[in-house]
Amino acid sequence: MELVLEAERFAARTGRRWVMDAVRGAGELDRSAGELLELLTGELLANAVIHGPAAGSIVVTVSRDGGRVRVAVRDQSPDLPRLTEASPTALGGRGVALVDALSSGWGVEEHAGSGKTVWFTLDLPSE
Repeated sequence: MELVLEAERFAARTGRRWVMDAVRGAGELDRSAGELLELLTGELLANAVIHGPAAGSIVVTVSRDGGRVRVAVRDQSPDLPRLTEASPTALGGRGVALVDALSSGWGVEEHAGSGKTVWFTLDLPSE
């Protein structure tokens, strides 16, 4: 499933809702797993809006294969995410660290001359 969004301030909210609806439509979703999925999706989308070009689109894809969900966010910026440690007083800089710590896995696919896709997987608890 795919959703195309304009890179604007409400993109993260719209994208989170869409991902949650898509995953719930493919089967039951435990509350804590849902909250984690929503948080991680929001981080990828916020990064695409904040660090991507001011104009352009963001493409969100989601798939669910049994007990695993994969969410990917493609933007038009060639800048790759960096795993850093934010200071306790920093207002930002924790997004990639959260994705790294809380997902089952994550990565980046570069698209020569047309941006990148940042993705994560999340293993859902068995029912």
